[in-house]
Amino acid sequence: MMKTRCFIILVFLSLVGSSAIAQDVKMMFDEAKGLLDREQYALAMGRFKQISSLEQDNDLVRYAGFYQAISAYHSGDAAMAAQLFTQLKEKYPDWSESVNEVNFWQAKIAFEEGAFEEGLNYLELIDDESFKDEIEALKSQSVSNVKDRNHLKSLLKSHSDPVVASRLLTLLLTESVMDRNLVLIDSLITTFKINPEVNIDGVDFSPKKEVYNIGLFFPFQYGSDSISLVRMMNDWPVRFLQGMKLGLEKLAEENININLMTFDTKTSATTTRAILADPKLKELDLIVGPAYPGPIGEVVRFSKENKINFINPLSSNGEILIDNPFAFLYYPSNESLAISAAEYTRKHLTKNKNVAIFYASEADKPRAQLYRRLIEKDTFNVVIEQMVRPNESAKIQQMLVEKIKVDKDSAERARMIAEMDSLLDAGVKRWEKYSGDDFREEKLGIMPDSIGHIFIASDIPSLSASVISGIDAREDTIYYVGSSRWLSSEQSISFQQLERVEAVFTGSNWIDYDKASVREFRKRYLEMFSAVPKKEDRLGDAYIGYDIMVTYGRLLSQYGKYFQFGLKTTNTIQGELTESFNYQLTNDNRYTPILRMVDSKVKKSNN
Repeated sequence: MMKTRCFIILVFLSLVGSSAIAQDVKMMFDEAKGLLDREQYALAMGRFKQISSLEQDNDLVRYAGFYQAISAYHSGDAAMAAQLFTQLKEKYPDWSESVNEVNFWQAKIAFEEGAFEEGLNYLELIDDESFKDEIEALKSQSVSNVKDRNHLKSLLKSHSDPVVASRLLTLLLTESVMDRNLVLIDSLITTFKINPEVNIDGVDFSPKKEVYNIGLFFPFQYGSDSISLVRMMNDWPVRFLQGMKLGLEKLAEENININLMTFDTKTSATTTRAILADPKLKELDLIVGPAYPGPIGEVVRFSKENKINFINPLSSNGEILIDNPFAFLYYPSNESLAISAAEYTRKHLTKNKNVAIFYASEADKPRAQLYRRLIEKDTFNVVIEQMVRPNESAKIQQMLVEKIKVDKDSAERARMIAEMDSLLDAGVKRWEKYSGDDFREEKLGIMPDSIGHIFIASDIPSLSASVISGIDAREDTIYYVGSSRWLSSEQSISFQQLERVEAVFTGSNWIDYDKASVREFRKRYLEMFSAVPKKEDRLGDAYIGYDIMVTYGRLLSQYGKYFQFGLKTTNTIQGELTESFNYQLTNDNRYTPILRMVDSKVKKSNN
């Protein structure tokens, strides 16, 4: 039975008097209360009704009416209970001692009947702070049953309630990324200071340890011969491992102890499955990797079955995250990159709303499709959407600069024909002064000012290089929008060219090379390996290995094995080399600042 704040009526007996009638009423009340306590609700309701019907104005009679309503509720007649509570308030409008209790019960009944607006109205009438915890519990329990987003939005308009806002946020985050109302999500978090809930089946807390076990699953391709050894030592997985080892040293200086283990997955799902069959690996606290689809699938399964967090350091494939609260992406997903770019475009590139979209593979397609859907909601017009393979990327530049022969406009052709007719009428022998080619002219295949901007939904450098070179060769203005991830590659275009075309980038784990921690890492690397670390465009490297080890090592130390409990309460966390991470809404890095080239350096842009 729900707890009630009503006091034992003995203290009010003196108000009734000491007559025999009063004693009889007291006996009847005690009998009715005993029936209620023994859950004999129908009998209790009848006894309380006998008392509440008395023509007396005292607390004993009033409380009998109150308990009569409670008995009706527990007997299964919520409608009768609601009616009795209403009658009680009408009959005793000045009964201040229990008006809050009555309002609380009326709210409870209204919620159970699905009348959420009415229930919230009753709760707002309660002015006793001691009810606060019970009110919050009742609202949370009741609103958690609401699944209609529009109903919640309506409730939020009339009742600016954090519990309603939290429930709406939870439902919005269950929608596919392509359908999410990101403006509303951000507004809920900012306005009501709420964080997404972390609900992981079978995980109630995040244990902390003295030493955390991290497994690196990469295609090292270990070989016994000297040639294989030399090739392996120069390959990107080893450089990634070198960065992680330097990160171990950095963490040790901060008294954070990590046990790092490496596993050679090669490129095989079968090999990876055999590695994961070792029961000892269930003691891992974090998995980093793998790099190829087959091994990734095995690790995704293993992490979910054994409740072990893993982070993929290379991919932007958001499918890895589906239905797996233990899966993380180091980079922004394709969806997050599309969302960030679309937000910028819809604010700042509205003068010419014609758009061309290019992508390199099926893996890039989700980014292209989501970007298109988001901007088309704001009346942008996608005139070209095309997949261009990396080895054919020059085609984009050709599309932008090549000229084709087209008919001259009708007025010019009419003038030319009229001129020849005039010569013919005048008897001029060579009146046919214009031939077929004279009626045609060369024009750009993509007409001037016919496209406002081009979005590259891929991190392949050759596609962006082709687009930017094509834009730079034109006289009209076409803006480039894409991801910054490829900028670290050995690009064929200069930073000056990027600055000249006013290229816009969504920051994909952007590294500011003037940052003190980056200089410290480069110094450590040089001292350890007598070489300068190489920054790759798409594969792993020492920078990423170091950044992941230090950043996630600190997360383990601060929040424990299941660091997502801490991540969801924080808008952004600082990376060691990258600027920031944001995992509050999704398990990929949603921190994607807008970048531009300024004085031959990549810098954040306010626009």
